[in-house]
Amino acid sequence: MLSVLRRSTSLVAIAVLLTACGDRDPRPTADRSAGAMRGPDPIVLRVPRAGGVARGYVYPALDSVVWRGPSVGKIDRALAFDPEAGLLAFVTGSGNPARLDLRLARVSVASRSKLTSISSANGNAIYAVDGERIRRFTPAGDWEFTPPAPPRAVIPQPDGSLIVAAREGERTTLWRMRAPDPRILDTAWLPVTGNAVRSQLGDRVYFMTDTALVGVAGRDLSVIQSVRFRAPVIAVAPTPSGDRVYVASRGAHELTVVDRYTGRTSATIDLPAASRELRMDPLGRYLLVRPVSGDSAWMIAVGTNRLIGSVATEWTTDLPAVAPDGAVATLRGADVEIIEPESLQTVRTVSGGGRDFWYFTFWNGFRARAAGLDRPVEFAPPETLVIDSAAASVTIDSSPAVPRTEPVPPPAPAPSSAGFTVSFAALLSESAAVNAAREISLRSSSVRVVATQTAGTKVYRVIAGPFAIRAEAERIGRESGRPYWVFEGEP
Repeated sequence: MLSVLRRSTSLVAIAVLLTACGDRDPRPTADRSAGAMRGPDPIVLRVPRAGGVARGYVYPALDSVVWRGPSVGKIDRALAFDPEAGLLAFVTGSGNPARLDLRLARVSVASRSKLTSISSANGNAIYAVDGERIRRFTPAGDWEFTPPAPPRAVIPQPDGSLIVAAREGERTTLWRMRAPDPRILDTAWLPVTGNAVRSQLGDRVYFMTDTALVGVAGRDLSVIQSVRFRAPVIAVAPTPSGDRVYVASRGAHELTVVDRYTGRTSATIDLPAASRELRMDPLGRYLLVRPVSGDSAWMIAVGTNRLIGSVATEWTTDLPAVAPDGAVATLRGADVEIIEPESLQTVRTVSGGGRDFWYFTFWNGFRARAAGLDRPVEFAPPETLVIDSAAASVTIDSSPAVPRTEPVPPPAPAPSSAGFTVSFAALLSESAAVNAAREISLRSSSVRVVATQTAGTKVYRVIAGPFAIRAEAERIGRESGRPYWVFEGEP
């Protein structure tokens, strides 16, 4: 049965790390004006695994709670995060889709029906299979659709479209649509497939078969040339840019690296033993590999395809995970240990952290608000005639009285802003980034490539802007017709 890869790659922006300060006040008072110019903050949400009060931290300050939310039941797995609305979509321990609203400090269960293939691409819309129909749950209302054949999986895309997979005889049928429009836009047929995983940008969806990896384009379901393997494919992990795909085969003591542009194997990485699960760093720096047996993780540097070594950790749906600064959060009994990735040394131990469910993301909603934003608008008083009664008793002036008014202070200057940037891709290859930029056509703006450093790795970003307001950046992103995300400031 088809199932969408469990871990959501909803992180779509790289932020400069800030140190959180303040106390346990849910509204921090620290001045973060400098951070506001550098994009969203790296944050960690933690909820007791057995259920309890949700807490928020600004990473790496894991000792300072900057937000306390409502009581949340047991979380089975996180789906995606919506930074605009501050919504974390997740699956409860009972298998129900739910949301944690960080702005309103509220938890809501989207449905209590028995559902399968629960997934989300943006944290707002949650999709699932309910018998012979597919359902979508949003805060604004729900939607459902019955496809031509019983669905087995739903794969939401970052651009708002949806791919539905069904088993029909000896083949897998795919339909592409855009809810709530009931029309089927594209159809494709594949051999019988197993699990599916999409690239972070949504431009490719990969399906695993007995001995092959088959891909389709997310835009129109055009089938991409398959790659054959000697053993069944059991795990797939694309890089965030989608330029490479890491493939684990059953029983193989190696990983195969498939080049997205040639469709061929570009490298192999020897492993100490066979693997069974791959977990990609949302920012593309490291790949975590789970061995078939044992509580450990092998770390691979994505930039060089180098096996760094092994770290001890238990595996859950949330941990181990690569933190925003590139460190690895590992689970060791009741504690969480933060590991420096290159030396594999423990740099910090969070006592009792293993009893929490962890979720790393980027958001600016925990920042202190300027005092003026929460102050009611004050208008200048109406002009009033001021009469000096003593002077009036001595002389009478027949000329028109000139009213005197209290001076109105000038408005406070608006805070400066670095604007909003539209990001289309983050690639490790300069030539691939240049080619991607050439393929994007905008009427009212230009697209450029900028080089940045992330954890010692050079990343080439395809961007447009910055623009003065977010609405303009969003308009440019939609104009491109491609997957995009908007962040505050410049790379």
